[in-house]
Parts: sequence; C-alpha cells; structure tokens
Amino acid sequence: MDSIAFASFGSVVLDEIRFPNQKPLTNVLGGSGAYATLGARLFLPSPLSRSLAWSIHVGNDFPDAIAEHLQSWDVNLAIDKESDGPSTRGLLEYQDTTFGPKNFKYTTPVLAVQESKLQGTALLASKVYHYLASPQDMETHVLNTLALREKEGITDRPLIIWEPAPLSCKPENLEACLETTGLVDVFSPNHLELAAFFGHRHPVASDRSEIERLGSKFLDSGVGPEGKGAVVIRAGENGCFVQSRNISSRWLPPFYEADIGEEQAAKVVDATGAGNAFLGGYAIGYLQRRGNIIEAARYGSVAASFALEQVGMPEKSDEGDEELWNGASVLRRLHEYRARQELLQ
Repeated sequence: MDSIAFASFGSVVLDEIRFPNQKPLTNVLGGSGAYATLGARLFLPSPLSRSLAWSIHVGNDFPDAIAEHLQSWDVNLAIDKESDGPSTRGLLEYQDTTFGPKNFKYTTPVLAVQESKLQGTALLASKVYHYLASPQDMETHVLNTLALREKEGITDRPLIIWEPAPLSCKPENLEACLETTGLVDVFSPNHLELAAFFGHRHPVASDRSEIERLGSKFLDSGVGPEGKGAVVIRAGENGCFVQSRNISSRWLPPFYEADIGEEQAAKVVDATGAGNAFLGGYAIGYLQRRGNIIEAARYGSVAASFALEQVGMPEKSDEGDEELWNGASVLRRLHEYRARQELLQ
C-alpha cells in the first residue's frame, strides 16, 4: 500500500453564508474534513502531498469546479458521489458583518465516509486519522477502523485525533466521553465544547485556570493506550493549551496575537475551520517532529492562521520551487512563530 501520512474522516460541506443586508455566498467549501486536510496539506508540498489520503462522500450536485480545485491540491483524493441525493450542505448565518456571533445548521442529511468502503484502499494504512464525532460514534469508528487494518495485516497503531462533535458536548455525554478518550491519542475540544461537557453555559476563553482544570479531568481519566495521550484545548484568540502525562502542560499563543499590531489583526477575517486546520497541521507536526506535541501544536497554530485569512479556503500559488498560500511561505511563517516564542523565554 502507499505510504499515507494523514487521513480525515471529517465531513465536506457546501456552505451558504449569510450576512445582514448582503447577498449570500453559496457553495463555499467547508466542513471539518476539508479544513483538517488543508491544515495537513500546508506542510506537505507536492509531491509529498500525495501522502494525504482523502475520501469524500458527496451528492450529485457537487460542483465540478470545486472537485477540480481539490484535485489541484495533488492529494490522494477519492470522490464517492451519490447518484440520487444532494451533497452535505449547511447554512451559516452571521448576526453582523464583523464575522462575530453566528448560527450554523445542516440543511441536508450529512454524508459520512463509511469505514466499510476503506478495505483495500490507501487510506486504511494512514499513520494519522482525524475524526469529528460524538463519543458513541467515535468508539464505533475507532474499533471498526482498527479491525479493518488488522484484517489487512496492518499492525502498527495509527495516531488517532478526535475532536468531539459540538452538538454531542453536553453533561449527559460526559461519562461516555471520558471512556472514549481511552481509545484515542489526542482529544481536542475547543474551550466551548470542553465547558459544555460540564454544563458551563458562558465559558470565557481567557479563563486559563478553568480550562486547565477541566482539561485535567480528561487527562486524569486516561487519554490513549496506557494513558500516554494528549489533551489539546483550542481556545480561539487565546491560543491553545497542551497537556499530557509525559510533559509539563503549556499554553501556546495563536499566530495572530491581538497585541502584535493592527496590520496583523486585520488579516483575521473568519475563524470558521481554523480549529479543524489546527488539527491537520498538528498531525503533520507530530510526524515530522517525532512525537513532540509542543512542536505539533506550533504547526497547528500556523495552519490555523491560513484558515483565518478569508472566507473559505486560502489560495495556493507557486513561486519558483516553493508553494505559497495566500502569498506566504508556510515554513517561513512557522519559523517566525517559533522564533517569536523563543524571544519570550
């Protein structure tokens, strides 16, 4: 089988985005799978990009232009198209024109990738898997995928990254969530999802002590085989909190920090998908930096910065032998981000 670094089981969604008193945007590519794959793709320029396996499940209305755009990423892409049903579509409504408060809902049934269709495919040999799922579904996904790998003679354990489905983050699912984290290697809610498991309705991303306290409950319960996994809490403009039993816990700032200056702050357009992109970048950082979860989170923070700069996906271009995204070098941005933190130490 091909050597595959990363595969996401997240969704691909065609969004309609509405602002007050403006013409809506339609067929905007989104979804956790699309943004997570973007985050990984940023750090794997072609031809390394072909180590990304991406199986997407779409409907008969999936635009050819978007399919061609995804093909231009030069990844190991397989499109499973329904002949008699629509693609997964969502409605994202902003309450004002500043990309602030928003509401989201699916307007068609969600088309998921079925593990049963992965047998004999390159995706089954991936080093890392990313999922967005409820605790109950996550347990099923992991057990099914590992069983399929074993059947194919793939004995290495993949790194499994789980972000909980937002609607499943509620107190009645806390116990199931604590049990399911034992099956995964990285548990990564955002601060809102983390708080929702404990019934907190108005969490504050800047309340670091509370985020640390709640995150520790999952770590103490056990994340991953032998409790060696990590909890990575994404806290928006306050960065992320990384903790495991093997390292000292640590906060990392976002790439675009509020106090860096107006010019950088102006580049933050829309936070949609930034958390998913973070986890795709985290996965590649984990592989390239030999399991260093702090370095992995740095990759994730840089990946998120590219998702923030526009509605939808950033634009890829080439400058000589180097790929650019939104006209910027991904590796130069990573070096800048790392150097900025070293100055503070």
